[in-house]
Order: sequence, then structure tokens, then C-alpha cells
Amino acid sequence: MTYFEDLSDYSYGRAMFCRPVTRNVGWLGKGYAFETAQPTEDLLDLVWRYCKVSVAQTRGIHECEFCPSGDWYQGERKGEKLLLGTSEIRVFGKNGLIYAAPTLIYHYILIHHYKPPDEFLAPLREEPKPPSPEYFERLRELDLPWNWTSSPATWSPRVSLGDRPYRPQKK
Repeated sequence: MTYFEDLSDYSYGRAMFCRPVTRNVGWLGKGYAFETAQPTEDLLDLVWRYCKVSVAQTRGIHECEFCPSGDWYQGERKGEKLLLGTSEIRVFGKNGLIYAAPTLIYHYILIHHYKPPDEFLAPLREEPKPPSPEYFERLRELDLPWNWTSSPATWSPRVSLGDRPYRPQKK
């Protein structure tokens, strides 16, 4: 995955996903330190809600650089499964500020105890969030296409990740 410093200007991907005043959050990479904290269930629930809505969908799958498995990442929360690492989330802040994070942010928080910046956490908790109509209206106003995030079962077993074959994770 591409590393971007937290709260730096967003510029990842094609221009069709870039909007003014968008900041990066959670674009972690091996060799770059990040703040850690034990995640709360409330934080995990909130981030999961956002990860269910895929913005800036890509054809590839980003893998966690900190995990040794080398397989794609399947997130699970309360029995629901999502394929993470194929898209981004958007969190709307005050004064038109937007935060862009990879869907792997859920994995980073849960497994690696990544602590997102407080500047991101406040709007995550306070501003319109999925699945509220206000949240989807903001995406529409910004002309940001979105889809419901796929569950791992909807992906073809013939997907290839470079020279490694697709292999679902085992529990």
C-alpha cells in the first residue's frame, strides 16, 4: 500500500476521487511509525460502519504490510464479513473538510492498534455517518461514487494477487 502521512493532503488514485480540502488518514506503511492505543468497541463499531460503504473502489487488493500472511484481508465484526483493502472511506468534518482512509483502517485499528488522529476521531463520532441519508447526500453533492462493500464470498476464487493464488483466510 502507499504510505501517506496522517492529515497530509489527499492525492491518491485517480483525479476523479480527489476533492478540495481532503486529508489522508490511516495510509500506513512498513518503516513508518504510527501512534498506538487500545481500541474501544465504540471506535471499532464506528469505523466498521464507514467500511461498509466503499468509495474510490479499485480493481486491486492492498494487503497489510505488517501481517506475514500475504493473503487478502477479510474483516469481520459481529458475524458480518467485508473484503477490506479494495476501497476507501470518507469522513466529513467541519468547514467542508474531508478525511480519506483505506478500508484497511479497520484492520489497522483492531489488529495493530493504530490510533487515528484526534482531528479525525471527532468528526467520525459527531458528523453524519453511514447509513444516514445525510451521509449519502454529502457523497452525492461531492459526486463521489460509492458501493456497498463486498463480502469475501462474492469474490471469484480465480482472482490472482500477482504471483500468489487467491486463498480465502481460514478461521
